[in-house]
Amino acid sequence: MKMSRREENGVRVASLAGRLDGFGAKEAEQTLAGENVTTPLVLDCAGLSYLSSAGVRFLLGLQKAAAAAGFPFALAGLQPFCASVMEMSGLSGMIPVYASVDDATRAMQAGGAAIGAGECHETAAGTFAFHTVGSTAGTIDILGDIANVIECAITSELVAGKPFFETEYSLGLGALGGAPEDYLPVMGEAMMAAGTMVWLPTDGNDTPDYMIPRKASTAVVLHTGFNASIRGGFNEFAEFTAAPGRPASVREIYRALFDLAKERRPDYRGVLGLAMRAEIHEAFGAGLTKSPLLSNRPANGKMITDPSNYDAWFESDKTPRHQGTTALICGAGEDLTADLSRIDQELLRRMFYINLANKASQDEVLHNHAVFFRHAPPPAGTQDMDVEMRRVVEEGEFVDMRHLLDQTTVTSALIAVNYVQEVREDAIKG
Repeated sequence: MKMSRREENGVRVASLAGRLDGFGAKEAEQTLAGENVTTPLVLDCAGLSYLSSAGVRFLLGLQKAAAAAGFPFALAGLQPFCASVMEMSGLSGMIPVYASVDDATRAMQAGGAAIGAGECHETAAGTFAFHTVGSTAGTIDILGDIANVIECAITSELVAGKPFFETEYSLGLGALGGAPEDYLPVMGEAMMAAGTMVWLPTDGNDTPDYMIPRKASTAVVLHTGFNASIRGGFNEFAEFTAAPGRPASVREIYRALFDLAKERRPDYRGVLGLAMRAEIHEAFGAGLTKSPLLSNRPANGKMITDPSNYDAWFESDKTPRHQGTTALICGAGEDLTADLSRIDQELLRRMFYINLANKASQDEVLHNHAVFFRHAPPPAGTQDMDVEMRRVVEEGEFVDMRHLLDQTTVTSALIAVNYVQEVREDAIKG
């Protein structure tokens, strides 16, 4: 591997060419040893043809050193094979990736202070400090149709088996099990975040179950009749703090992000995908109580969200279910006041629905699931949502999982934001 260094407008640029394998990673470590780690660094990967697990560890080490020192670090010109290795290794979204060195240096010059100190904005909901973490075009991939859930039309033919590594940040309807008779009758709210799969079986016990796979598997899968997955990593990491004495609702947080995106983001198309670690003031949730199979369809033939059926199909909170917990949230929001013409409307309709337990709004429609923990460790000070969520999962006390209602209130949150450029059909066909 060949490596050279230069400086462009106060940003260190190290160019890598060849193979970043075990030997190349050692060479790179030696070359960068003793470098000043208090200034921005871009790795120019345009000439990098190969990336191994040793190379991934090298990049992760640089990313951790950068986060600890509080300086920007990014990759530029990543080639398709290396980008695939990054995604397979779970690094996509953890390290900012730009199309070119010029793009990376411009981003650092425009928002370099934001990466360290935060580009701050005061809103009615509270204060947001934004940090750029990636430039990859975000997408949401849709498998199935939420209409089949609310119309109680799920059949075995509409259920797909989705490997865990394919649903790193996703929400939907699902269950685990080896045979259709095991999983079809108990499908309920499901969520995947930072390598953890959590679901709420509709077996009458109102007790969530979860699994933390240690490696990818195609044998143990999430059986799902509907799933929405956030793809392409995250573009920004936001630190949110509500006004003292006035916790912000989930809806207010989304509304603030929508409005700020209109001002700040030329790539804003009216849809956001979010992952959050949120400190909860009061949590309101809902959950299916029966699997929405065609064989369970209500006798009146109406949707399960119809007022005549809702109470028989959903358990929803009129008073707070939890207070003072930490929630890991995966969700998406559609800004009804934005220009949505560049988003596939048919696919968008397959992701969102109106839950009667939410307070009505004419300006946005949201879909969020959450997992709740007590005694979670404090934030680690990183700008890496995977790291933050995994620490909560590993060190906190698991409490519950629900469809998260919009009136849930939050005192502070770490938010990874995907500015969705496209809503697509999921390639998984079951």
